[in-house]
Amino acid sequence: MGALVKYTKQLLRSPPQLSPEELFVALEGALAQVVREGTISLEFGVEFASFLTALRASGLDHKAEYIAQAARAVLQYSDLVADDAVRGGSKERVLDVVGTGGDGQNTFNVSTSAAIVAAGIPGLRVYKHGGKASTSDSGSGDLVRMLGCDSWKVTSATVPALCRKNTFLFLLAPNFHEAMRLVAPIRKLLSVPTIFNVLGPLLHPMGCVNRRVLGVFSEHLGPEYARAASLMYKDCETFVVWGHVGLDEVAPTGKTTVWHYAAETGSIDTFIIEPAMFGLQEHELSQCASQGPTENALVLLDVLSGNRSKGDSIYDYILLNAATLYCLSEGSRDWKHAVAVVEESISSGRAQKALNEFISAVDALEV
Repeated sequence: MGALVKYTKQLLRSPPQLSPEELFVALEGALAQVVREGTISLEFGVEFASFLTALRASGLDHKAEYIAQAARAVLQYSDLVADDAVRGGSKERVLDVVGTGGDGQNTFNVSTSAAIVAAGIPGLRVYKHGGKASTSDSGSGDLVRMLGCDSWKVTSATVPALCRKNTFLFLLAPNFHEAMRLVAPIRKLLSVPTIFNVLGPLLHPMGCVNRRVLGVFSEHLGPEYARAASLMYKDCETFVVWGHVGLDEVAPTGKTTVWHYAAETGSIDTFIIEPAMFGLQEHELSQCASQGPTENALVLLDVLSGNRSKGDSIYDYILLNAATLYCLSEGSRDWKHAVAVVEESISSGRAQKALNEFISAVDALEV
């Protein structure tokens, strides 16, 4: 009998009898075997799939302590960037903006676009962590590739040099998380969400990130995710966002709930935002739909070139999310001022410059 069977049986009890610490032990052991062998046997694949399915059925995989322990298990086998190789001053603002995905809305790549725009704001560094498309037709990695960047060259070995020269980085998740890459076939065969579907935003390979905007695909996951983030990164100021239209971003229409983890006090408070608070009009999701990585890249370049303005659905969608990122970085809720700052990043050409310099720096890497 495999090691995971014991834990699967505990999950099948009523109520489930698996502690967060036991989840860490179970996943850490399973991932150790996967990484050691470099492949997954049929027998172990069935055992692992059964465990993941039982965990999903238990509902524990959406609880804060379990999410945090699972993320810690994955990070045991990740290629992390050494803190002393990249860490700047203690007051340096290093941001990430990323969603869990899985909302099924297939919208424009707004988090990557917002990250690039925010990187053009003086004093901010945005080190975006993301992957390729899973439930949409254009993931952040797909967009970055179409923008002309070979993100496979961005690794733990090359990141320190890139940090010294750039305010924007894109880190492709498979480059850093071997265990996640190796279990991908099991996840694909299962065709149902597992705990791995909610871990991505908590797996940034750089410890210097101290401000995060994390999107979730459902309302009930929001407060649990904010607490999971606080358990893992107690010194990191965090917004967890959920658009009421069913979006893991700040929504371009209707309300968005924000769970704010304040690192200084250790508290989590909740508030609502909507486009009017930013001085922006609303746009239906159909107006912010993804057109695939090639077209999305062209649209983003059009925005960065200053060819779009307020009232354009994608432009406003980017402003909304970049302004939220800026407010988090400032400890402010002056949403309209944030929009003005974000627009200046675009109109000044600094956002375009941040992207171009990153692409050029990656091109120059010899790996």
